[in-house]
Amino acid sequence: MLNGALNGIKVVDLSRLIAGPYCGMLLADMGAEVIKVEKLTGEDTRHVPPLVEQDSLYTVALNRNKRAITLDFRHQKSKDVLTRLFKWADIIIENFRPGTLEKMGFKTDQIHEINSSAIIVRCSGFGQTGPLKHRPGFDPIAQAMSGLMNMTGRSEDPPLLSGTSIIDYSTGMHAAIGALSALHHRNRTNRGQVIDVSLYESAVSMLVSAIPNYHLNQSIPKRTGNQDRYSAPANTYQTKDGWIYLNAFNDRLWLKLCKAMQMEDLATDERYENVSLRVQNVNEIDDIIQQWLAEYNREEAAELLDKYGIPCGPVQSVGDLLSDEHLREREQIINVNHPTVGEIPVSGITIKLSDTPGKIRYDPPLIGQHNQEVYLNELGFEEEEFNKLKEDGVI
Repeated sequence: MLNGALNGIKVVDLSRLIAGPYCGMLLADMGAEVIKVEKLTGEDTRHVPPLVEQDSLYTVALNRNKRAITLDFRHQKSKDVLTRLFKWADIIIENFRPGTLEKMGFKTDQIHEINSSAIIVRCSGFGQTGPLKHRPGFDPIAQAMSGLMNMTGRSEDPPLLSGTSIIDYSTGMHAAIGALSALHHRNRTNRGQVIDVSLYESAVSMLVSAIPNYHLNQSIPKRTGNQDRYSAPANTYQTKDGWIYLNAFNDRLWLKLCKAMQMEDLATDERYENVSLRVQNVNEIDDIIQQWLAEYNREEAAELLDKYGIPCGPVQSVGDLLSDEHLREREQIINVNHPTVGEIPVSGITIKLSDTPGKIRYDPPLIGQHNQEVYLNELGFEEEEFNKLKEDGVI
């Protein structure tokens, strides 16, 4: 088996929280050699619950396949360490507030003087330019400002936050795509460049049709709960032992659903004869489907709907995922070894490459676990210099 697709690519991950570390993890999973640089007490996310042995499960999940070192960014001697790291790296990831890297003595052009082929990935709340660049930004703020929160939830309830940090993760993916694009360009030119991605713009990018629809029709998406805005039936329904989602969004699937329910007369009912009419009468249709599904348990309902070719899925808890045979077979739920508590299940490597598949090479590291090997072997510090850095509190 060949090495990972990014084997030989060296990454310095200066980031913390979610978006930047997620970008670094995606690159590491594909074979890049990633060095995670944290302050002496560990990056901020290490102390965010839920915890295992005083270590956050966020950092356990987001820092696999990375080696971890410590560095006091505020110490005057840290500049020499960062200079060596930047010279070593192909890709540098940072998500400080805009201007922070510059205050540390490293404008992007100065980094390119150190290493002209370095690719600098900058993640922030609002980007490196613009009137809001100075603001701190977090996932929920991006959800709120982008319009996503305003279109999520039920019409009778306040705007609703997503159940996970979807904007952090999408920003991390945009950052990784930017880094890979810049790598491709560098292969032709031997020149690095700067990637600027923001939470706010990543959130706005998810609106897709909502932006032109407002411009043309002055239509603002309403909160519709679990109903689809533009097709019906598409909703969650309660069974005897849980919930299931189904989507019969076109005429062909509507006919199949009517057959599955043994209510084929509904297929010729003029109130439901096309998508537009079904959307207008969605509450009536939902009531019919709900009464029908209430007679089944969740597994029975899923099997019956699948038999008729109707897209559906049980509403599962995280606990359900750990015993999901499909996810286990595809290695989307895998175990990593935590240095102090043993094996912990995490989400696996999502991108499946046929010839150069990603794999877990390093388990999640403790704070500064790889200080000695990285400082001595990768960055070329002499042992005396390394010990001095420790004595001075630089690392």
